[in-house]
Amino acid sequence: MTFLDELFDMSDGYVLDFTDKTFAQFFAEELHVDIEDPRYFKNGTSKAKRTRCFLHTIDRKSAVRALRALWAYRKSYHDRMNVHETVTSAEERFLTLLDRMRAGSAAYSTAARTSAAD
Repeated sequence: MTFLDELFDMSDGYVLDFTDKTFAQFFAEELHVDIEDPRYFKNGTSKAKRTRCFLHTIDRKSAVRALRALWAYRKSYHDRMNVHETVTSAEERFLTLLDRMRAGSAAYSTAARTSAAD
């Protein structure tokens, strides 16, 4: 989860450049999810906390789909704003994470349980 926090700029409670409104719209339009549902407020109300809760409560396939959508948005944002990559080996590490998640690897399961305890 630390990598995802860095990748999606979630360390201060935000997620990328989303406002509350655009965050809810993104989840509704891209993922058909009501991120305003109280079940995602379990650990707090910030966009980052709701994203983490969402990723921990859904199945792996849906988590991969959500992360791919967030990655595509991130890439689009970086292109629009001419932002240079600051995360070391971001795409390679991201794709490796998705591969591990799709495979249902023990490494992903352990990481998810560990970060859920944080």
